[in-house]
Amino acid sequence: MSHALAEQAILSRAVGPEVSNIMSSVNGNAIRAVLQLTGVIGADSSPTIRREPGYGDEERFHISTATSQLMLVRYPPTARERAHREAAGLRLAGEMGLGPALLLEDESGKALGAPVVVYSAPQGRSPGSGPLSADDVKWWLFLLLTLHHLPPDRVDVISSMSPDAATWWQRMQAPWLACQTAYAAPVYRLLLDSLKRMAAVVSIHIDVQREQWRGVVRRPCHGNPAPSSLIRDGARMMLVEWDGFGLGDPALEVGRAAVLATLAGSLTKEQYASFLPDYLAGMRDLGDTTLEARLRLATDVMPMGFCLTVLNLLARQPLPPQERSHQLDAVARALLWLQRTLGLKEDDPATLLAPLRNPPRHG
Repeated sequence: MSHALAEQAILSRAVGPEVSNIMSSVNGNAIRAVLQLTGVIGADSSPTIRREPGYGDEERFHISTATSQLMLVRYPPTARERAHREAAGLRLAGEMGLGPALLLEDESGKALGAPVVVYSAPQGRSPGSGPLSADDVKWWLFLLLTLHHLPPDRVDVISSMSPDAATWWQRMQAPWLACQTAYAAPVYRLLLDSLKRMAAVVSIHIDVQREQWRGVVRRPCHGNPAPSSLIRDGARMMLVEWDGFGLGDPALEVGRAAVLATLAGSLTKEQYASFLPDYLAGMRDLGDTTLEARLRLATDVMPMGFCLTVLNLLARQPLPPQERSHQLDAVARALLWLQRTLGLKEDDPATLLAPLRNPPRHG
């Protein structure tokens, strides 16, 4: 699911004389005091603090001083593991030039009542959901290859990603069951029957390839290196949003990122066709004998997870008509992808999704 769908609306309210556009359970004066006491900013600094969009249930604050730009992420008290992963990822990424520099980590939550991570805010643009330029794609590939070549013994956390395809598919059962309930009405029968056939074939493909993950060496992974996690800082590109960081399977990481970027329109078909071979060529020196097979399976089945996630979202959450249409277009591309890679002959996606374009009225 794209970060755009997960972003929450920004609520604004002044909190304290030096804080603008903030509505949060944490006071801006408290943020300033913590940053001063820890030496992140000067004791006489008067920062400007503003609330930024979040990607889930965390709070984000951009802090500006006369000499620096910082980002403070405040996680819910129950999300210490996410905060720990982000701090670990930023620590390594900052050392290697792959991400911003970590400035402060407080997993205990004592300072601001919840786990906090502070890092240098990159100065530049993010490709976001728009098409990636050829230069963007080269940087993206460089960052992934560099990260996946780092020694595993430098990482002491496990990525939030699924460790293998079978576990990923097990995770997808929750949205799959939700879709079966949400689209049980007769008007959706063609769609649901097609999804059932696809799900059955996905399950078989994953089960047949299960042994490919036996003995796989886990490598440092970002967790969600989507184009929305890319940001340009001066002449170079870096990755942000490291809360999924840890040891994981690079095949699942790259396969998922490439598939979702293509479905979202960030990668063209031509860019996608060269991205994966270029990645495999760059990883050949590591001697991972099943990497190509794992990557091929990931790109074959990941569109199924995308379909289930987005269809479940559309059933639960009303979206503006334009955004709903955009998401359905992406689902249509995913359905065509699955028909091709799984070797299934199904109805045209336009026919399958027609009831969702014009949902039935009740009452």
